[in-house]
Amino acid sequence: DFGSTGVTSGTVSRIFTIHNTGSESLNLTGSPLVAVSGTHAADFTVTVQPSSVVVAGGSTSFTVVFNPSAGGLRTAALSIANNDSNENPYNFSIQGTGTTAPEIGLLGNSQAISDGDSTPSITDLTDFGSTAVSGGTVTRTFTVANTGDATLNLTGSPRVQISEANAADFTVSVLPSASVAGGA
Repeated sequence: DFGSTGVTSGTVSRIFTIHNTGSESLNLTGSPLVAVSGTHAADFTVTVQPSSVVVAGGSTSFTVVFNPSAGGLRTAALSIANNDSNENPYNFSIQGTGTTAPEIGLLGNSQAISDGDSTPSITDLTDFGSTAVSGGTVTRTFTVANTGDATLNLTGSPRVQISEANAADFTVSVLPSASVAGGA
């Protein structure tokens, strides 16, 4: 079981070891040596194949990477053709779960603004600079980004809230959309 990983944000690698507990060489005869099949075979890739000959008492390893193409349970099977008289081919099932989740990000001037950032900066437009008390305004545009792979819903009312001691000096003139698609 490869566990869970994001559809657009991750992969999981597992190393498997073949042990030859017999008294003669074990020959792996498939092409490829470890074959992937099944419903979601394309989500699993053998990135490192084992050695084709495993001496008596020896071992060899191979690596499988899970990279889900969709959310939910993803299943496949591994098959290792060999010269073992009662376990040819050697088969077993594998699975992993692709997850989809939103991930909020905020940009000012195309610069990331970290959650909890308490240091205003001119670079990311969080420092509004100076303006006249009477009649002066400074406008800044910020972008809500969803770097996840599921819809991000902005649920506050209003969607952007201003707080702290001088909150009355700031106004949100254009609210962002209530939902942001994955990757948008």
